[in-house]
Amino acid sequence: MAIEINIVLFGIGNAGSALINKVIKSREDITVPVPDIRFPVITNSRVAFFEKDADGYAWEANFIRFAVPFKMDDVVEYVIEHDLQNLIAVDATPSAELTAEYPDLVRTGFSIVSLNESLQYLPENFEKGIKFLTESRGLGYKFIKGVPGDAAAAGNALYNAVLEVVGKVKEGVV
Repeated sequence: MAIEINIVLFGIGNAGSALINKVIKSREDITVPVPDIRFPVITNSRVAFFEKDADGYAWEANFIRFAVPFKMDDVVEYVIEHDLQNLIAVDATPSAELTAEYPDLVRTGFSIVSLNESLQYLPENFEKGIKFLTESRGLGYKFIKGVPGDAAAAGNALYNAVLEVVGKVKEGVV
């Protein structure tokens, strides 16, 4: 049985949407075993869609129809209430405010995968602190710098980073 990975996706623009579509497409390729990647929470800068049982993978329609305004506390409460394991926060935003939430996300049990360009402008010790925090908790961290190309390239880079983090977390080698 494949390990279940729960991704909370921050940002459903080009890169975030491409990641979801890449995961859906990878499920169709039965020749390559992949983890069971789920998206229980998907957000944009204003609203979040919180998955309910049997929502299926019509994520765009569900997001448009059922997304609600949210705070980070709502996301944390949701993952705790639903006892979600193997959490990865994927940051596909340009939000400096979201990067400030990384320490609290890690303390809640999230690994972090980010292509948030605002990380490049933070002090070097911020990223070192996040790496130390994730490693000390047996979690993973991956920052993807400057993805050239289109949305598909960004989606592929995020997907590969998620698989890398999953491998590290699964093996306990961070």
